[in-house]
Amino acid sequence: MIILGIDPGPAICGWAEYDTAARVVLCAAHVTVEEALDLLRARLGALVAIERVQSQGQSGASLLQTSEVVGRLQQRALISGLPVDLIYRREVLRALDVTGRGERDSMVRQRLLEMHPGGKGTKKAPGPLYGVSGHCWQALAVAVAAGLRQ
Repeated sequence: MIILGIDPGPAICGWAEYDTAARVVLCAAHVTVEEALDLLRARLGALVAIERVQSQGQSGASLLQTSEVVGRLQQRALISGLPVDLIYRREVLRALDVTGRGERDSMVRQRLLEMHPGGKGTKKAPGPLYGVSGHCWQALAVAVAAGLRQ
């Protein structure tokens, strides 16, 4: 099964296409919102997993804009006939068994590397996570967490 993991932002999204056979098919760390909307049109039969925003008290403009982006992505996926799984970051962390204090992004990255033997690999011998960088790590985490929930 192919899962499209999206880490939304107010202007830029992380995008990861993940095959549940434990490999990354495509990864893009800096996809504009419009590009992400266009990419959703051509993906038939995939599950779309989008990280849902959650307010921690007062919400700033960036958080509100990101929530609008989540709505636009969800709407485009549904119009395209794709199933959608909205998943909070805390649910991603729980699914990946990331606990404790500290820099959670690096903990998520480490956990994904542990879950995929061969990790990133090298240019000569690419591993299942070769090419994953930046916002793509969180998008991949969303896709893997959604796959574990299925």
